[in-house]
Amino acid sequence: MEKIIKEARELAYGEAEKNGTPAVPIINLSTEIGKRIAGELGANIEIVEIGTLLMDCVLGQAIKENRQKEHIQMSYEKTDELLKKFSILEEDKNNIKHCVLEHHGVKKFYSLESEICCNADCYRFISVKGIFLQIRNMREMPFEKIVEKLEEKVNEKWNALTLDIAKNELSIQYELIIKLLENLKVKN
Repeated sequence: MEKIIKEARELAYGEAEKNGTPAVPIINLSTEIGKRIAGELGANIEIVEIGTLLMDCVLGQAIKENRQKEHIQMSYEKTDELLKKFSILEEDKNNIKHCVLEHHGVKKFYSLESEICCNADCYRFISVKGIFLQIRNMREMPFEKIVEKLEEKVNEKWNALTLDIAKNELSIQYELIIKLLENLKVKN
């Protein structure tokens, strides 16, 4: 699995540097959170690490091609391509691919690992650290658009949270971020 993790990291970082999003610190945030939660819940840490690295691996490309809504499928295809190079259990391959496919949430997760990846993705927008990293990455956008986009993503991610551990860690931060964004809106 170490070789897969190394290649997944190289792919994710390379795409981030080439396309500008998600930024490497944002990738690292969800990866470290995912690994920590996986350890606390007894899930496969390596599967979660690979899943968090690959879940948005072609997001920047999708945005540049005006196909952002397709980024999950595009990331899944890139993940499948990468995994074909390695001889690992089919169940592990399927688990990794579901981590990518389900990172925005589903009614019933394929595995605990895919649920952890989804919840770790939420930290990118509903943790104070995640919000500051996002703002830094969005600095070219008009201010009002940043506030609007962040508010949309914060609420989307709050609704995607399923794990009590994540909800407990993020509830106060979510409330603070919502209040902050409300106060940043331009009042007419």
